[in-house]
Amino acid sequence: MFSPLDNFNPLPPGMSFTSIAQKNGVLSADATYYFNDITYLQAIVLPSFVPSYMPEKYEEQIYLSMFAPQFQAQGIEIESVNIAHTFPENPVWGIKLGRSFTSFDAAISYYNGYYLNGYPETVEPVPGASGMALNLGLGYPKKSVFGFEFQGDFPGIEGATLRGDLAYIVPQPWQVQGEDMLKDPYLKAVIGADYTTSFDLYLNVGFIWGFVFEEGDQCSPYISLNARKELEDSKLSPNYLGIISLIDGSMINSIGASYDFTDDFSITFSYVSVLGEQTSKLGQMGSAEGLYLVGEWSF
Repeated sequence: MFSPLDNFNPLPPGMSFTSIAQKNGVLSADATYYFNDITYLQAIVLPSFVPSYMPEKYEEQIYLSMFAPQFQAQGIEIESVNIAHTFPENPVWGIKLGRSFTSFDAAISYYNGYYLNGYPETVEPVPGASGMALNLGLGYPKKSVFGFEFQGDFPGIEGATLRGDLAYIVPQPWQVQGEDMLKDPYLKAVIGADYTTSFDLYLNVGFIWGFVFEEGDQCSPYISLNARKELEDSKLSPNYLGIISLIDGSMINSIGASYDFTDDFSITFSYVSVLGEQTSKLGQMGSAEGLYLVGEWSF
């Protein structure tokens, strides 16, 4: 993974509220040169851009709910959406310079590529077979990311780890219907601490500036708490993940447990609840609420 806030590997469909999301693999060239035992230079090149995958029907529903109210206010009823993607043709690349110090590791990086999710580029209502349709063209704005990351001992707490990813993002200016979606440079960051207690309770507390779906001036602060308990002489591991918006108090909570049948196969059962108004930062993810059963097989 190339951090901060990994830009190379697209996310698979869906979002995990119980574990760190896995990334989809991409075809790339990755080379690392070690100047000595503590300093290295890494370079990554992707010959072709690979966006995040989104099911077609789900994507159409998202943009229908986004644009239909706007046209309805103009007296135009949009019944369907036709989406066309325009993918970048240039390669994507990045470099990272890292060094180990006495009690922590640090690295600076530069990424030259594109946003992994499409942005509306052209919006045109047209007559359709059953009412009005919306021809929507999606493009992928270019962006440059200057990053700094670190990981090391947490001062004053033996056994605790402090880690962080900070990104200064310079986007390609992007307008839709005369409104700026991307314009000025902005920051995204995740800073967290890990600690495992004497009774095998893993704790992770993090500060997030800019959630996964936020870019530009939409970025806002969150606090996250992740707890996992390894039960003695048991294959069962209860876990909890909570994220709260410091702007409006909306929350996502996930309570569940994982069971390891073998070293290679496990299942996770969890319940996700979303608290907050539908228009709030995390309340808009209300569709994610429910019960989840996930199996994982390593081979």
